[in-house]
Amino acid sequence: MSFSLRIATPALDVFSGTVDYVSLNTPDGRAGFLRGALPRVAVLSAGIIEITVGDEKISLYGADGIFSISSDGMTIVTSSCYDSEQPQQEIEPVDSNAGRQERYAKARIASSLIKMKGKKFPEETF
Repeated sequence: MSFSLRIATPALDVFSGTVDYVSLNTPDGRAGFLRGALPRVAVLSAGIIEITVGDEKISLYGADGIFSISSDGMTIVTSSCYDSEQPQQEIEPVDSNAGRQERYAKARIASSLIKMKGKKFPEETF
């Protein structure tokens, strides 16, 4: 059972296709996702993004970013991403505490907006 995956950077789409499994780093540790994962918006920590398509395994290195899971699939947005076996550039290590509160706040806001999208509000609240 597969789902759609899109990995994007500000410069280009790095990956777009149907996959069976995705494993990536979060601030709380490594997380893996299959089709049917609960919808969410969360922070991506720099590290290896492992993608499984059938019997093929793809490893990409992604910088810090954000990812979302919805009924349409998974989207990963990162400042840079490249093939982990043939790196095109070095990414400097990021202080894990620098900007953590800001990233957490952005993820919480995005999550709240997604939850609010489907709710109906009485007219008198506006």
